[in-house]
Amino acid sequence: MSTWLLPFVWLVNGLLALVWLLVEHLWQVGLAGALGYAVLRAPVSQQRWTLGAALLALLAGLLAPFPVALFLLVMTLAGLLAVRLERFNPQNTHWMLVRGLGLYALTGLGFAAYREWLLPALSDPALVQGQAYLNAIASIALYLLPLGYLALLAQGLLVHPPVQQDADEIIYHFRSRGKP
Repeated sequence: MSTWLLPFVWLVNGLLALVWLLVEHLWQVGLAGALGYAVLRAPVSQQRWTLGAALLALLAGLLAPFPVALFLLVMTLAGLLAVRLERFNPQNTHWMLVRGLGLYALTGLGFAAYREWLLPALSDPALVQGQAYLNAIASIALYLLPLGYLALLAQGLLVHPPVQQDADEIIYHFRSRGKP
């Protein structure tokens, strides 16, 4: 191969390596984009909290084992969809998104720390027997927390307190202080 083709081969090789890296970490890349959108679309009063939860979720998506990044992505997309569809109280739904992401990110980081530091340190036979029990509890938590979050989102979207009047009558009633 001639030497003048080498820079192009290196460039193509670098681009292929970058594509491979993006495909290998597809869930994390999608999570970063969804979290960035969530931070940009957050109400001004909630942007700091959303940014903090987003950074925590991104850290958990990078450090925790496989299902955490996928579930964080699903939770983020479902929360963004719920905020967009909500007509009654979208700010409350956004807070639910931030709370859910923060809680699940902490769960994912805790699970990663448990697998990385606690499991290798268990050498006592009495503790090793309880290891299967702890693994079961941690694994169940990783799968049940997102389902509970999605159920709360559905409840927030579909179940609202009954309103006695339509919106215009309620606004008129409050502005006029009940006087005709």
